[in-house]
Amino acid sequence: MRPTANFDRFEADIRYAFDLKPVLYQPEMLSENFPAYFMYRDSYRNDEEKERIRKAGLRFDYTITPPNRIGKEYIKTYGHYHPKAGEMSYPEVYQVLEGRAVFVLQKRGETNDVIEKLAIVEVDEGDVIIVPPEYGHVMINRTDEKLITSNWVCRDFKSVYMPYTELRGACYYLTVDGWIRNERYREVPELTFARNRTKKVLNVRGDMYQLVDSLESLEFLKKPDEYGDIFEEVLEFQ
Repeated sequence: MRPTANFDRFEADIRYAFDLKPVLYQPEMLSENFPAYFMYRDSYRNDEEKERIRKAGLRFDYTITPPNRIGKEYIKTYGHYHPKAGEMSYPEVYQVLEGRAVFVLQKRGETNDVIEKLAIVEVDEGDVIIVPPEYGHVMINRTDEKLITSNWVCRDFKSVYMPYTELRGACYYLTVDGWIRNERYREVPELTFARNRTKKVLNVRGDMYQLVDSLESLEFLKKPDEYGDIFEEVLEFQ
């Protein structure tokens, strides 16, 4: 799927392989500091849409993740949680524009090293997924092809990376040998896969950027407490 907004005219924020050392399964296997993925934050098509997006309190980003591995582990994003927007934390919505992504969604318990819920979700090209409130997330490219994703998010907060840094990544790593539990977590559910049911609450046809013409449909990104019911329909646990 060809992206609507031309991110090539924006400067990328590059996450290098050495930046990922704190969250890797095998950091000792990393010898070369290559670009792991490219983030094009605050993208837009023209100045009028730029102002419309900002006035709505939103942000539209692209991420490009070339295929790679570090040791046995497939290339991934660093991983982060979102701060509270009220009773709930901010959600986020992603679309896979090219390739296939694996999302590791994890919900914390009383402490960072206790995971109450785990959802591993595979998202195909063209599909959209809402990351529900309270879930941290890591995105993985396990294919031999480039992965391009886009996302809408509220622009009024900063992502929370520290729990992933402290525990060296998510509660499971995806490797060529399969899924491996991260032993730094005290309590972790068994591997739990989920079906993506975002279409039930946000049915997007074509490039998700087109929601720039109906930004009111993304109000749940800023005020999750008012839309709590929709988040229960996003994931179908298997």
